[in-house]
Amino acid sequence: MPESKPSPPVSQRDIPAGNSVDFFREASPYIRQHRERVFVIAMPGEVLEQANFRRILQDIAIIVTLGVRVILVHGTRPQIDNRLQTLQHPIHYHHDLRITDSVALQAAKEACGFVRIQIENTLAYALSQRMNTVAGQHIISGNFVTARPVGILDGIDYGYTGQIRRINHQAIRLQLENRNVVLLSPLGYSPSGEAYNLRYEQLTVETAQALQADKVLFLSHTPLNLPTELTLEEARQYPNAHALLPMMIDALQHKVERVHLLEAHLEGALLLELYTRDGVGCMISANPFESIRQATVEDISGILEIIRPLEHSGTLVKRSREQLELEISNFQVVERDQQIIACAALYATDDPQISELACLAVHAHYRTAHRGEQLLNAIAKLAKAQGKTILMVLTTQTTDWFRERGFVETGIDNLPANKRQLYNYKRNSKVLFKTLAQ
Repeated sequence: MPESKPSPPVSQRDIPAGNSVDFFREASPYIRQHRERVFVIAMPGEVLEQANFRRILQDIAIIVTLGVRVILVHGTRPQIDNRLQTLQHPIHYHHDLRITDSVALQAAKEACGFVRIQIENTLAYALSQRMNTVAGQHIISGNFVTARPVGILDGIDYGYTGQIRRINHQAIRLQLENRNVVLLSPLGYSPSGEAYNLRYEQLTVETAQALQADKVLFLSHTPLNLPTELTLEEARQYPNAHALLPMMIDALQHKVERVHLLEAHLEGALLLELYTRDGVGCMISANPFESIRQATVEDISGILEIIRPLEHSGTLVKRSREQLELEISNFQVVERDQQIIACAALYATDDPQISELACLAVHAHYRTAHRGEQLLNAIAKLAKAQGKTILMVLTTQTTDWFRERGFVETGIDNLPANKRQLYNYKRNSKVLFKTLAQ
């Protein structure tokens, strides 16, 4: 029976352990699922100065060779600040937005050029080590972004700080279709030839929106203190939890299905987030990642995988595949990213006021976050909708768990007649009833 323990914040989670065989078994459906999808990966300038910067680019090369179409956006804030400090030129921000004079603009151009070359060199080498073809993939940069000045806000002239006017998504998509990696630097250009310094976060989100990307992945240089997964509505309850959260919410509001936030210092964070079921970061989805629904015959293999160990231990009564096929309409399941991770069944009795809860089981890897209790509540709600006033359960090993949730032990004589006739005295199950609030 599941524990009632909430999942920890991202920063407190352990990196999944296991051997490479286990990883590939878990990764195989995601490799197929992600192939040909468009992912935008955002890397702040601080990450470029981390010791594992090259390893991150090596992981991006692996993602590309697995068939993902990647747009990589980088930031340059610390590199620009370092350049201005060397020049002993003042650094000005207002509302966390750089005020870009002509000297700062030149520093931004130099920083973008330096970072772009650094990324291209490292990523090109990593791709060449993983490609079987002679040509391999290319890393393409270009004039894909049209910008205009931010102008004067709150009486502050932002100079050459810009905002995006248009993303040339057709040109970017053409490069992706040719199997190239698109590298975007935070500079935009006006039709008159002016250059503008952009925020990489805005560039990431607007690029994802323009291309209707399947995922956006932000690498963070600061620790996360967020749950491992949130819906869009839940994310709005954490407005100040991370500086990138407002941009992530904005992306979800404009047709991006999922946005991920990862701690860049974690070894293999991108691979673990994309190719394992639970990842290592915080995922925010436009639609629920996990839901309770009516079971179908396609779910039987998943249900059997969950209940077989509990049948062997004597916790559950053995059910054959054929029996499950006949009774599948009685089952509710918890589906998590296309995998069945929990199940429960509701059976009618010959007493019009009583229904039986049976086969409540949660996958061994997911006995956290109150899933058993959520399924119990869903079954109770369904029973109430059918006009029942009592929910009964027979159990040999989880009596305390049910008692803690309002069930009361009763005698075999109180069982409905059809259940009393089928009662297995060898199992000697406890009988518990719960009155359903009307």
